Amino acid sequence: MSELVALLDRCHRDELVPLARLLSLRTDGVGLADLARGIDGRLRREGGQAVANLVRGGGPGYREVLEDVARHLELEPLEAEGDAQLEGRVVGEWLRRAWDSLPPDQREGLWVMFTSGEDTPDGHAATARARLALGEQWTFRSTALAAFTVTGAGLLALLARPFIPFLVAGGLLKAMGPRLSVTLPAVVQIAMLRQQVRHRVTVGFVGSPSSGKDAAIRAIFGIDSGNIHPVAGSTREVSVTQVPDSLALFVVNTPGMGDVVEAVTEEARQVLNHIDIYVYVLNAEGGVQARELADYGRCVASNKPTLVLLNKIDVLRPGDVDRYVADARTKLSKVGIPEDAVQLLPAAVDPLPQISESPLGVEAVHAWLAAQLSALGKDPGELPPLPAADDSGAVMRPFQ
Repeated sequence: MSELVALLDRCHRDELVPLARLLSLRTDGVGLADLARGIDGRLRREGGQAVANLVRGGGPGYREVLEDVARHLELEPLEAEGDAQLEGRVVGEWLRRAWDSLPPDQREGLWVMFTSGEDTPDGHAATARARLALGEQWTFRSTALAAFTVTGAGLLALLARPFIPFLVAGGLLKAMGPRLSVTLPAVVQIAMLRQQVRHRVTVGFVGSPSSGKDAAIRAIFGIDSGNIHPVAGSTREVSVTQVPDSLALFVVNTPGMGDVVEAVTEEARQVLNHIDIYVYVLNAEGGVQARELADYGRCVASNKPTLVLLNKIDVLRPGDVDRYVADARTKLSKVGIPEDAVQLLPAAVDPLPQISESPLGVEAVHAWLAAQLSALGKDPGELPPLPAADDSGAVMRPFQ
């Protein structure tokens, strides 16, 4: 498997469609794996006509295509730099050349996406700062460009429609030859996909219907899953939602990891297949039964960080909490892990009103999520801050 295919396999299928269409590939009814391999093969053929003396076998690999694009932009690839670093320099140089030809509204939109948006871009000083942000501080901020929809199709539409005409008119792509008019936007799109994969966060909430998953999602992310449109392909049993105002934070809500997951469609499966972290919500009133143990075991078997959120702890007598937590650890360890490897936090995401007017223990859960994201190399900043108060104005408190 080529490195490009390995990268594309980690994307969501819908994210590959614009790139596939740029390369004149059929997309209807084509799954993720076939799209990834089709893109790799077509880019090799396109690159074979753009990269001199490299037409051999299936054509040049992605790295050779990337280096060819860089050299056409008068950038000398460095032997020690990885693909992501070279892609950053390519995008930076492309933006520098294109900047003065952009309409003011597109220039300002790009500035906000690639930088902090502190100042309105003005002339070459802004260009230099944008280039610096791209070339030396290649962070997830830049991937917001993929969501900048001028025509509704994301980055590639922005390249192919608003940008490519003036680039051609200005002689940039024309001077580079017709094949580079395909390989350059393809490289820019692949750069964005790489950053999306690197920084995307998908949190899977698993638990029985009575465990309190909806309340947990509301308490931790500040969203009411009943008022948010799920990702296409979700079912009544499995809901996949992108958190509003996030760049790439997805929440999966499923009652289990067995047959119920098999019912989802391809669109939802793209997200399910790339869950980064599991939060298993366990109802303290029901305890660890056979179903709970089986689903928790599937989460652990995925080798993804898994937290047991022991919910409804407010229904227990204070003196029984420690004993109950210890007993739950012992039972959950039967999936084949040591008791001290069972990561468990007690909480009450929707406590009895006589106990508390606001959720208990969610701060520790939020902190655990942030720590796991950092350990995975993801951006913990994608997690929204905990809601400061519920509708009644009660401030959330830690579990005690």
